[in-house]
Amino acid sequence: MKIVFLGTGEIGLPSLEAIYNSSDYELVSVFTQPDRPYGRKGELKSSVIKEFAESRSITLYQPEKIKEQEAIEHLRSGRPDVIVVIAYGQILPKAVLQIPKIACINLHASLLPLYRGASPIQAAILNGDASTGLTVMYI
Repeated sequence: MKIVFLGTGEIGLPSLEAIYNSSDYELVSVFTQPDRPYGRKGELKSSVIKEFAESRSITLYQPEKIKEQEAIEHLRSGRPDVIVVIAYGQILPKAVLQIPKIACINLHASLLPLYRGASPIQAAILNGDASTGLTVMYI
């Protein structure tokens, strides 16, 4: 099964590693956010997802916007059966959702609808929740 992975945050790394290490899947490419300035000096910082992909010579794309035609063409070129999304940081347009043969699957770090948005773990901690979870859903 051909898989394209879209993710940026550290929370996505265990899933990316599992896909990469499985003989059941072919990881055809990884998409992550472009490097961003970080810290007082504003030095560019790569995501852990990028570092993982580069260290294993996995095809890597860092489009500024996933809705750009070039990014969509790169997604199509991998002919994925499934697109896996974890903390990618952008809303996927319909053109992207229609690419995989089987489905787009999203993992979100909360029990939706609680704490939807970009920082669900922090929201659960700030709210004093004793437990939380992970939502897996088709998109």
